[in-house]
Amino acid sequence: MNVNEWIGNTFDISDSMAPEQFQKFEALMNGGPDSVGEGLEIPPCGHWIYFNPPIPQADLGINGHERNSDFLPPIDLPRRMWAGGTLKFKKPLKTGIPADKKSTITKIEEKDGKTGRLCFVTIRHQVSSSGAVAIDEEQTLVYREDSEKGAHPIRTKPLDIDPDWRKSTKPDSVQLFRYSALTFNSHRIHYDQDYAREMEGYPNVIVHAPFLVLLMLDAFKSKADGKVISKIQYENLGPVYLGEQITICGKSVDNTKSSLRIHGPEGKLAMKAEIDWGYDW
Repeated sequence: MNVNEWIGNTFDISDSMAPEQFQKFEALMNGGPDSVGEGLEIPPCGHWIYFNPPIPQADLGINGHERNSDFLPPIDLPRRMWAGGTLKFKKPLKTGIPADKKSTITKIEEKDGKTGRLCFVTIRHQVSSSGAVAIDEEQTLVYREDSEKGAHPIRTKPLDIDPDWRKSTKPDSVQLFRYSALTFNSHRIHYDQDYAREMEGYPNVIVHAPFLVLLMLDAFKSKADGKVISKIQYENLGPVYLGEQITICGKSVDNTKSSLRIHGPEGKLAMKAEIDWGYDW
């Protein structure tokens, strides 16, 4: 089967943008008690807690992913993860104001990597509300082969900036559970330690890549002086496992651009991001 036949495939979903869902998100991110009600602005990448389809239990595979998706191509590689993405924020989404998301597969690329075969699937998401595009997002998923027994992905790239600021944190199992629940993400590598270790060979469960993006943006928030982030481009460079201490750090490039990084205690990068900010809506 030619997977390139899936290029151009689309998926549409609508969401009421329920204030109660946003209140739970704010609780996860340690927001204040006033984060409930209609008309509140949803921060950059906060839309990931919405637009998550309710896939029936019977349609899930052993890893927790949907087995036979009508949207994603049937890639014959067992592991799927977020590789990176670019988001442009054009107007704020608000709680209680319905929004629509249209997803389109724009590119499928197969490669040979150090760990074997890889397949990258690029998806464009356009999120609209009140008749106008609010977010233009490009997301890349990577599919790969099973690791050899005893081998698992590690961070390898060194920190490449001299940070202006740093913040250390250690994501815990409760945070991972709550984020999985908020996003209706049933991928077992994020919450099932026995599965992650015995079936996929990881040393522990893995922190969600989008949750790491949110932690970066939350850490940067105090540096932005209330200004709006208009664009973020991020790349997932290596896993963060449960129980690991990570450092989020950043460096200003100029008055409207900053570089953000997440690294482990050994100084190797888990994620990098470039953001444009300093604008008003």
